[in-house]
Amino acid sequence: MGNQYLVISDLHLCDIEDHPDGWKAHKSSRFVFDQEFGDMLRHFVAQASQADRLTLIMNGDTIDFDMVTVVPEKPAWPVSFSERRRGLDATEEKSAWKLERVLSDHPGFMNSLAEFISGGHQLIVIMGNHDREFHFPAVQKVFLDALKKRTTKIGGSHGDAAVRFEPWFFQVPGEIYVEHGQQYDHYSAFRYLTSPTVEKKGKEFIALPMGNLSNRYLMSRMGFFNPYSSDYILNVFSYFFHWLKKYAFTRRNLLLNWFWGSLVVMGKLLKIKKRLLSNPPDLDAAFAQISERQALGLDTVKAIYGLQKVPITSRFYRIMREFWIDRALIALIMTGLTITLALVSIPLWIKLMVPLSSFPLLFFIYEWAVKGETIFTIEKHLPVVARRISKLLDVRVVAFGHTHEPRLLPISKNISLVNTGTWAPIMKKFDAKTLRPGMRNYLHLAFDNEQPIIRLDSWMPANLVPDRSSSEKMARE
Repeated sequence: MGNQYLVISDLHLCDIEDHPDGWKAHKSSRFVFDQEFGDMLRHFVAQASQADRLTLIMNGDTIDFDMVTVVPEKPAWPVSFSERRRGLDATEEKSAWKLERVLSDHPGFMNSLAEFISGGHQLIVIMGNHDREFHFPAVQKVFLDALKKRTTKIGGSHGDAAVRFEPWFFQVPGEIYVEHGQQYDHYSAFRYLTSPTVEKKGKEFIALPMGNLSNRYLMSRMGFFNPYSSDYILNVFSYFFHWLKKYAFTRRNLLLNWFWGSLVVMGKLLKIKKRLLSNPPDLDAAFAQISERQALGLDTVKAIYGLQKVPITSRFYRIMREFWIDRALIALIMTGLTITLALVSIPLWIKLMVPLSSFPLLFFIYEWAVKGETIFTIEKHLPVVARRISKLLDVRVVAFGHTHEPRLLPISKNISLVNTGTWAPIMKKFDAKTLRPGMRNYLHLAFDNEQPIIRLDSWMPANLVPDRSSSEKMARE
């Protein structure tokens, strides 16, 4: 008899939207994976012996609350103009409604979970950055009630201990440590992970980090970009051609949504920062609860917490840079200087050469000088974090999600780092209908006499990935 774990992350379940022009293709019904998820879960159960203890760990971002922009027709609470355009705020009652909406679009997913826990197995739900709304008891209740309803429908039952929510990490001594990983990414880290809310007008709101706010107020209005991939990281010329191809001859607007969305995000970040600093939570009490919950020493819990990155909210310049506000200001300054040169009485060659040579050179020097962390920095940093965690805890496997890049990496003798990739639709470049191969990942761990069998794999249906000729062409590109 041994422990077996199935670890998945970054499913990013949200409501379904279908648009004929490819807008928000990442939310299309084409990429709903309820059936495949259920097949994988049933396979996990079928391969085990009756004596094995089976645990499904959903390691963060199972639900993507940030991508849900629909609002109820007759809401029971006030809905602002901004919420009607970009989705409901992250309060308890509104997040509960969002979850109900998402789960109604994914009945097959819930049926599979109900079938799994009815078999006497355990489900662990770790909160990530995009489903931090599980912090609210009412949101957890919506999930548990939906599971109970599905379980009853299939004629099964389960105890209260079958489902466990974890706000930070899950660990089993001698075997596994699982954490979503957003705290090592300064774009997505919460300032106070164990107390992730701020108060506004008598209500509690999730104190969302920059990455979440960008998805809610920026990416939701720039629907030809895929927020689950890095295809929105382009240079100036590529952004221009993207606008020309997707927006120039339509009623959709890119520049206005980018500019206004960036200002909204920066404003909200500053307000959240102010509220957090004016009323900091009692971290010692939170650490004590985690210590008791995980049966770990208080010093160990604090040491793990100390590995986290400082959120980008403490660096306003970096926020401006991430939204290209600094480069927009530079472009305005250079345009003004060019006009000034044209109006003053100086030789024509100076009027031409300075804007054409000196300005681009100064811009490239600026870009080189201020280059700092990017969204890809975390991928290099996670092995360092995993090694430090493995020195603090007696575990054989350290598992993260968040980056959407599957990886299995030995980090020291008998210890491995695993990143469980994503189930969100990562499409092939320049093809919004075809998934990139190798996604929909899962980690299968089997412990028997403390010797782990580690398998990182993909549950990708053949009809959604390129054929061999397409794959070879993509590799050449």
